[in-house]
Amino acid sequence: MKALLVFDGREDFCEADRTIVDDGSVTCDVIDVAGLNGGLQSLGAQEPDVVLLDSTWPAARLSKTALRVREAMPNVPVLLLPDLGAKCSDPQGRRPFAMVRAIRYAQRRQRVQEQLLYLALRDELTGLYNRRAFRVLASQSLRSAHRLQRHVLVFFADLDGLKRINDRFGHAEGDLALSRAAAGFRATFNSKSDIVARLGGDEFIALVIEGERRSADELCRHVRQSVAARGARESRYALTLSVGVARSDTERPQSLSELMAQADAALYRRKPSVDTRPGASDEDTALTTHSLECAAPILS
Repeated sequence: MKALLVFDGREDFCEADRTIVDDGSVTCDVIDVAGLNGGLQSLGAQEPDVVLLDSTWPAARLSKTALRVREAMPNVPVLLLPDLGAKCSDPQGRRPFAMVRAIRYAQRRQRVQEQLLYLALRDELTGLYNRRAFRVLASQSLRSAHRLQRHVLVFFADLDGLKRINDRFGHAEGDLALSRAAAGFRATFNSKSDIVARLGGDEFIALVIEGERRSADELCRHVRQSVAARGARESRYALTLSVGVARSDTERPQSLSELMAQADAALYRRKPSVDTRPGASDEDTALTTHSLECAAPILS
């Protein structure tokens, strides 16, 4: 277990072994608050398991420091150390073993919070964001793009022929096809900046900030390649992933709902047709794979 102790020059904070009694399971690094920003950046992937702050600081300073730590390391719990007076110390001036237990409790609490947040925001089948999370996060991203006068792309997609897979091979196979398509759809986008979600059923959506190498045509091409690569081994059925794209207008900002509606309408204008005649053969009912903008053939 690795702890990072943030101090402000106080003598009792300068030496970690005088602050925390270690039972052999804690390694404690020390950093001065004055060099906090540079110190956090230098940590890189070597994040601590917990960050310790002095609770005796003024409230404004404590809040500001905690915020800087959470922005740099959102998944690391922050623990406030109590007053390090003589009443709370052993004869050598060190913290009691209770501090080690407090650190472990903070870690467990952080893990529980992360699990609850995941369940609230993620789709259980695909691991993508769910509808609720998409609307919240995409709205924030859209407002930021409006302020920066940048174009936003909204990709609305669905998996054609899912009902036929469910009817012929069972819903377990349909779930597998959805998961494969979702993986291909997600791999096209940037996991750090783009908002990718499953709206429900066979519908997927993504909000992307447009850039030089992130045009609608380029991303659609990547979707086709990515989804096809994940379905190349399936020979029992063929599917198409149909995608509609809407682009925001910086001169007349649109709401998220308006962009979603435009992308949805674009999807159905380009959606392949299915022969639903009674008694149609497998060849008749197979989804067409003719060239369509953003319609990707999948072998799921």
